[in-house]
Amino acid sequence: MIYKNRSKLYWINLSPLLLIVIILVSFSGCSNQGKSDELKPKISIVNVPADILTMGAYFLAEEITKKSEGKIKPKVYHSGVLSGGKGIAEIEMCQQGSIEIHITTTAYLANLVPKTSIVSLPFLFRNIDQVIGLTKSYSPVLEVINKELNGKSLHIIAWWPRGFRQLTNSKRPVKTIDDLKGLTFRVMNNPLYTDIMNVMGANPVPMEWSEVYNALQLKTIDGQENAEDVISTNKLYETQKYMTVWDYSTDIEVVLVSFSWWNNLTAEQRKIIQEVADASIDYQVGLLKKNISDLRKLIEEKGMEINYISEENKAAFREAVEPVWIKYEKIFTKQLLEDFMDEIQNY
Repeated sequence: MIYKNRSKLYWINLSPLLLIVIILVSFSGCSNQGKSDELKPKISIVNVPADILTMGAYFLAEEITKKSEGKIKPKVYHSGVLSGGKGIAEIEMCQQGSIEIHITTTAYLANLVPKTSIVSLPFLFRNIDQVIGLTKSYSPVLEVINKELNGKSLHIIAWWPRGFRQLTNSKRPVKTIDDLKGLTFRVMNNPLYTDIMNVMGANPVPMEWSEVYNALQLKTIDGQENAEDVISTNKLYETQKYMTVWDYSTDIEVVLVSFSWWNNLTAEQRKIIQEVADASIDYQVGLLKKNISDLRKLIEEKGMEINYISEENKAAFREAVEPVWIKYEKIFTKQLLEDFMDEIQNY
C-alpha cells in the first residue's frame, strides 16, 4: 500500500516535468522540420559573373526561389570558387553530392562518358540554329548520354546551346590550315580537342581554364579556342591579337545535378526545378543570339583583328579532320553517330 502511494505520489510529482520535456521536444521537432523543408542547394560554375552562362546560373537561382515561394533558395558560386577554378573537380564534387547543381560543358563530361564528345565533332553543325534546335528538342542520343551519366551519379536537367569555338592567338592571322602549323593552343582536358589540333598541325596543350590567362601573358601558349562570350568576358583581347571565325566545333553547356540529391527530392521539388531548367533554355538562346554579333564588334573595338575562313578554305580543314571522325566513330559506334546525324538534319 505504501509502495502504491509512493508510486502515485512519484508520478504525480513527475508528470509536470515530463509534460514540459514533451512540449519542448515537440517544438524542437517542428523547428527542425521547418528548416529541413527549406532547401539551399549550391549552384556552381567556373565562369565569371559577366559571362552569359553565369547569367543563366542566376536565372535558375532566382526563378527557382520565386516558383517555390522561397522554399528552395539556391545560391550561385561563380568563378570556380568551390574548386580553385577546376571544372573537372566541381563535377566530382557534384557526383559526391557536396555540390547539388553544377553548370558545366559536355567536353568535361566526356572524361566520364566518352559519347558526350559526339556534340563536339569538328564541322558537325552547319550553323548555330542546328545547335539551338538540338538543345530545345527531345534528343534520343542525348538521352542515351544522360542515362550513362546516371550510372556515374549525375543527371542532366537542361542542355544549353553554346556559340561556336573560335580561335585566337598572338602570333599571326590564321586564314588557311597551313597557318596553324607550329602554333601552340590551349585546349580543354578532352582527347577529342587534342586529336583535332594534332591532325591540323598545331600543338595542343590541355589546361584548366583558370590557368589560361597567365599562360597567354607569359606566352607559354600562343593561343586558345573558345566562344565569343568567353573571349570577351575574360578580356583575352589584352593578350591576343588575332581571332579566326571558323565555327569548327561547339560544346553544349549542361545543367547538371547530383543524382542522389535529385532522387531524394520530393516529386513537387523536382517538378519546380525541372520547369525552371526547361525555361532556362530559351533564356540562354536569347542571350546567345543577341551576344554573338555584339561581342564580335566589341572584340574588334578592343583591337583584335578578326579573320573569317572562307568556305573554300574550310574544305581543307574538313579534309584534315577526317581521321578524327574515323577514330571517334569507333568510340561512339557507327549506329549512334548515324542516329545523331539524322537528328540534327531536322533543325
